[in-house]
Amino acid sequence: MDRLADLLTRSSDFVVTFQRTLILTGIVTLAAVLRLWGIGGSPAALQYDEAVNGLTAARILAGEHPVLLMLKDGREPIHFYLVSASIAVLGKTPGAMRLPFVLGSIGLVLAAWLLARELFGRKIGWLASLLCAGTLWPVYLGRYGTRSVLFALVTSMALFYAVRAWRSGAIGWWAAAGFMFGVSYYTYPVNLLVLPAIVLVLGGASLYRSGTVRENGRGIAVMIAVTVLMAFPMWLYRGIYLTQSFSRPQHLAVFYPGQGYSDIVKTLAAQTVLVLRMFLLRGDSNPLHNIPGRPVFDAAMALPFFWGLSVSLAQARYRRRGLAIAAWATVFLLPTFLSKSAPHFLRSVGILPVLFIFPALGLLHSYRWMRNTVNPAIANMVVGGLMVISVFVTARDFLLRDFLNRPYVYRAYNGEETSLALQINRRLGIGWMGSNLASRSGTMSGYVSIWVDPAVWDGNPYAQFLVPGQLDEFPGLYTLSDGTELSASEGVLFVHPRNSSLWLERIPAGETPLVEEGPLLYDHGEEAMLPLYHIVSW
Repeated sequence: MDRLADLLTRSSDFVVTFQRTLILTGIVTLAAVLRLWGIGGSPAALQYDEAVNGLTAARILAGEHPVLLMLKDGREPIHFYLVSASIAVLGKTPGAMRLPFVLGSIGLVLAAWLLARELFGRKIGWLASLLCAGTLWPVYLGRYGTRSVLFALVTSMALFYAVRAWRSGAIGWWAAAGFMFGVSYYTYPVNLLVLPAIVLVLGGASLYRSGTVRENGRGIAVMIAVTVLMAFPMWLYRGIYLTQSFSRPQHLAVFYPGQGYSDIVKTLAAQTVLVLRMFLLRGDSNPLHNIPGRPVFDAAMALPFFWGLSVSLAQARYRRRGLAIAAWATVFLLPTFLSKSAPHFLRSVGILPVLFIFPALGLLHSYRWMRNTVNPAIANMVVGGLMVISVFVTARDFLLRDFLNRPYVYRAYNGEETSLALQINRRLGIGWMGSNLASRSGTMSGYVSIWVDPAVWDGNPYAQFLVPGQLDEFPGLYTLSDGTELSASEGVLFVHPRNSSLWLERIPAGETPLVEEGPLLYDHGEEAMLPLYHIVSW
C-alpha cells in the first residue's frame, strides 16, 4: 500500500507540475505572438535612434568597442552588444535590430511571473505575467529597438533575487541581487534611481520588520557592496564626462533655475495629474512609445487595478509587501514626473517589474468575492472574461488594426528617409527588402550599377545601416562625384534634387533617362515639401 500511495503521489505531482508548466508556456506563447508578429517589416522603416544603435553595433562587429557612454546623449553599452550579436546572425535588417529587445520583453513576462509569485504566491504570479504578456505597453516596448526594456528586465530579476534572499537569508541570493542591480546601470538612464529606491524600500522595511532587517544585515551589505562594485565604472565615467551625462536630463527637466513659487506649484499639480491619469485615462501620446493617448490599462482592467491597489495597501496581510512595491513604483515614476512630455512610457519603465501585481491582486480578490457571494461559475466567467477582453483589445488595436503600418507611425519611424535603403537594396537584390527578418544574401540580381550622391548618403544613417555595404566598398555601389564616369549600360543615380540637372547632362549618349521623385519631406529652410532625392535611371 505504501508503494502504491507513493506512486500515486508522484503521479499526482507530475500532473500538477505539467499543468503549471502548460499554463506558463501558454502565457509566454501569447507574449511571443503579440511581440514577434510581423517583426520583419512592421513598420517598414527604421527610427533614427534605432539606426544609430545599428551603426554602433556594426562598428562592434568590425572590431571597435564602445566606451561606457556612447554618443552625445551618453548611451549605455549593453544593448549595442546585443544588437551586434543579432545582426551578426541575421544581417542588417530592422527586425534583426529589434529582436534582442523583443526577447527582452518576453523575458520580462517571465521575470514578472517570478517576482509576483515570490511576493504573493503562484496565482498572482500567473495573473501578473498574463497581464504583462497582453498589455500594450510592454508589448510595444519590445518592438521599439531601444534599450529601455532591458532596464525593466534586469531590475525585475534583481528584485526577484532580493525577495528570495530576504526570505531565505542566503548570501548567494543577495549577491545575485546586487549583481543584477549593478548590471542595470549599463542599460538605461533611469538606473540613477536604483540605489535610492533600494534605500527607500529597506528604510520602510526597517520600520515594520526591524528584526528581519538586522538578521539580513550581512546579506543586505553584500547586495549593496556588489551593486556599488558593479556600478562604479559607470559612475566614474559619468563623473569624468559630467556634461555629456547630464546635459540631456537638464534639457528635459520640467523645473528650471529661477522658477517662481507659484509656477512650481502649478507645475507640480499639472505633472501629478498628467502622470496619474496615464494608468486609466490618457497615456503617452508619442507613436514611438504607444498608440497615442492610450492609457496603460484598458477599461477591463480599471476596476481590478483600483481594487488591487487598495487591497495591497489596506489589508494587513499584504500591507508590508504592498507598501514596498508602491514605494518602488513611486520612485520610478519620478523620471517622467520631473520631465517634459509627461507621461513618457520609456522614462517610466522602472515601474514595470511591480506594476502588474496590482491588477492581479484585484482580479484574484474579485474572483474570491464573487465565488463567495454569487457562485464559482459566475466568478470564473467574469474574471476570465475581463482577461480575455483585455488581451483581445491589445491584439485588435496593435495587430488586427495594423497600427505599426499606419501612415503617421511610418513617418514617426522615419519611413521616408529609410526608403533610400529599400530603393538601393531592391535594385541590388540583396539585404532587407521590406519584410524579411534575415538579410537576403547571394549574388546580385542583374548588372545594374548604382551611384549615390554624397549629399543624399552622408546624412542618412538608415541607408548606411541597412544597405549591405558602403559606397565604393560593395560591388555595383559607388559614390557619385565630379570625376564619376557613368557607364553606357544600365545604371541608376540617387541624386540630390539640386544636382539633378547637372547629372542629367552627363547621362551616356543615346540613353533616355527616367527621372522619379523620392518621398517628399518638409524642408524647414525652403519652407516647402521637397523630395529627399531624385532617382535617375537609364
